[in-house]
Amino acid sequence: MNQASEDSWDVSGACDEPGRLKGACLGHRTTIEAPPELVWDFIADFEGWGGWNPLYQDTLGHAEEGEQIRFVVHLSGMKPQKAKAQVTKVRQNELLEYAVSGPAGLLKIMRFVEIHELSPTRCQVVNGEIMGGPLARLVPRSLGKKASQGLKDMNEALKFVAERKWRGRPV
Repeated sequence: MNQASEDSWDVSGACDEPGRLKGACLGHRTTIEAPPELVWDFIADFEGWGGWNPLYQDTLGHAEEGEQIRFVVHLSGMKPQKAKAQVTKVRQNELLEYAVSGPAGLLKIMRFVEIHELSPTRCQVVNGEIMGGPLARLVPRSLGKKASQGLKDMNEALKFVAERKWRGRPV
């Protein structure tokens, strides 16, 4: 992990984790001045995402392996899209992964949010997406910039609410 970068599009190391889907990867990393546990509380609360997350709205479900979650994806300039995913991996205060399957299994998407503790009151969040399957090469070409921007917007919103809460301010 590149800890020197405060805010970066480079998430390639996270995409190469053993056991993860292989394919086109995009994402964003940022440093948050708040404890990993506090940041995790926002990430693990799917039903609270609508209060702070500009990318995912109307989110239902629980951050438990095997659980199905439902949400509406909001990408800039596009009509909101309903989707569902299955939570595949949860490590409290560290990792949330969930998988989305496209039409007839032609597109597989694995989303992840990682939290890396830098100190007890500071962490780095890596928010990414890996696309695999026969259609995976087409999606980054058509939606890559919008999806990348959506992940960055989500990270920036997470940073804002977590740092405000850590400072004792209303979110």
